[in-house]
Amino acid sequence: MSKQNNRNNRPQGKAPTGDFMAWTGFNMENPTYAIEDIYREPTKRRAQELSNKYIPFFTDDNWALDNFFAIVENSPTTQAIIKQKTEYSMGDGFIAVPSSVNEVLPLIRELRKKDIDPLSAEALNDFAKNVNTQGDTLEEVTRAVFNEMYSFGNAFVLLKMFTAGGKRIATIENLPIYLCRPKKADKGELYPKYIGFSEDFEEHINSVNPSNVKDYPIFPNIETDEDDPSIQHTIIHLKVKKPNFAYWGMPDWSASKLWGELEYRIPKFNQSMFENGFAPSAIISLFGATNSEEARNLINGLKDCFTGTGNNSKMFVQALRDETQKAQVDVLNNSYEGQFLDMQRMAFEAIILSHRWTAALTGLRTAGSLGSNQQIRSEFDIVYSGVIRPMQRVVLGKFINPILDVIGNFLGYDWGAIDLDIAKPMPISFLGDIVVSQVLTQDEMRRELGYEALPTATQINPLDNGNTN
Repeated sequence: MSKQNNRNNRPQGKAPTGDFMAWTGFNMENPTYAIEDIYREPTKRRAQELSNKYIPFFTDDNWALDNFFAIVENSPTTQAIIKQKTEYSMGDGFIAVPSSVNEVLPLIRELRKKDIDPLSAEALNDFAKNVNTQGDTLEEVTRAVFNEMYSFGNAFVLLKMFTAGGKRIATIENLPIYLCRPKKADKGELYPKYIGFSEDFEEHINSVNPSNVKDYPIFPNIETDEDDPSIQHTIIHLKVKKPNFAYWGMPDWSASKLWGELEYRIPKFNQSMFENGFAPSAIISLFGATNSEEARNLINGLKDCFTGTGNNSKMFVQALRDETQKAQVDVLNNSYEGQFLDMQRMAFEAIILSHRWTAALTGLRTAGSLGSNQQIRSEFDIVYSGVIRPMQRVVLGKFINPILDVIGNFLGYDWGAIDLDIAKPMPISFLGDIVVSQVLTQDEMRRELGYEALPTATQINPLDNGNTN
């Protein structure tokens, strides 16, 4: 499921060089938690003592990152919830609002209220249709950011601004998390100022201090590219912040990591049983003085009589003079009847709980629950307020709107007066709760069914209660 964790054989008495997780003192008691289940960054003093210039996602060999990636790809519940979170976070698309609506104080919102300039909004709309050289839209980049935030608790977005052919161009690109690592903070500083980008981080080639690393300043700092002075660049590091973490974030479902692994291992075990667990249904031992030809004929006769379609549940009768010559029949029973069912249910519940999700939203019914549309709407409002909307605010407030403001100034537009927001989605519409005859006329209903309108003299208004007065 993940790469071999070579930390199992590490000594417990001293800190291994270059290690960021498993270093502890000598302890004769059993540890409360297994070392490989604890994710922590090096302390500030520890980080300064290490030779690493770039801080990995807890391990130099990407073991921790591989572990999260494998769970996301192989745990059905985890993957489904993350995809749901991503799509719900994208909502019904972007909407443009005056930037004053995002001010902290209501009084300031009113004082700074300003109408949106149509020309600026049109230019922003055109830019959002193509934001990089791969032809991605702003919506596609944002969807990738949401997916990585929910999967790994981190996302990296690169902004480049340059002039080509006398035209100013700005690009936004989502960078793979495997290729990015925060650069160790300077002495006396707590947080990093640069993000290193290198393929060596992914390939484990001198991953501690690779030579071919491109350093990008962390937004809001914008610098000129050392290799190409015509390019200005910056990188946005979005992360789900956790206590005592300065370099990386952590996904909110990290507490159910072990349960996610079980969701992979349980079907894998059953698959192995299915492939390797076939056995004969019975072993029959026949005693007596027979030659090979007689034995072969007897075996073929038993097989023709007791195997194949329609030959089940037959009687096998022996009439013998000597009891010692009776056939010995040993029926093989497989007592395996879907092992780990309770564990699978527990894993499902634990994963949903750590995601702060609900079973109804995953599409599975809960025993004793009616599963009505109103229940699903109520549960969605809860997770939208407590899970979806907070993540939207992070992405909108730390990535989309600040970056668009910078890009607008570079391209010559006043996009600072425009903020993008995301329209709230509706997983279940109200169509099923509406009485059609109360909102549509007879002709409108006929058009929906593909029929022509009735002549005027025969029309009946369904809203009419039958009173002629």
